[in-house]
Amino acid sequence: MKLIIRIILIGALTYFLSPYFTWWLGMLASFLVCFMLPSSGLNAFIAGFLGMGLIWLGQSWNLDVQNESAFSSKIADILLVGEPLYLVLISGLVGAISGGFSAVTGASFRQLFVKKKKQSFYS
Repeated sequence: MKLIIRIILIGALTYFLSPYFTWWLGMLASFLVCFMLPSSGLNAFIAGFLGMGLIWLGQSWNLDVQNESAFSSKIADILLVGEPLYLVLISGLVGAISGGFSAVTGASFRQLFVKKKKQSFYS
C-alpha cells in the first residue's frame, strides 16, 4: 500500500510541477518522497521508476500525438532511432531510470539520520 502511495505522490508532483520548472524536478520529487516516507532500496527504486517513468512516457506520447509525430519523426531521424514510437519509449525509460535512482538516493540519505537499535543479547 505504501508503494502505491509513493508512486502516486511522485507521479503527481512530477506531473503538476514539471510545466513550471526544469526537467530534473521529477528527480527531486522522487528523492523527497522517498526521503520523507521510509522504504527499502528496492521499494524506493520501483516507486521512483514507475512514478516518474509513467509520467514521462505519458507526456512524451501526448506531445507526439498532439503534433502528429512531426517533431518526433525528425528527432528520430537525427538520432538514428528509426520510428518515432521508439523515441517516446526511450524518453520514458530515461525518466524512469533517473526517477528510480533518485528515489534510492533519497531512501539511502534517510538512513544517515536514523539511529539503529542496539541488538539485545536475547533477540
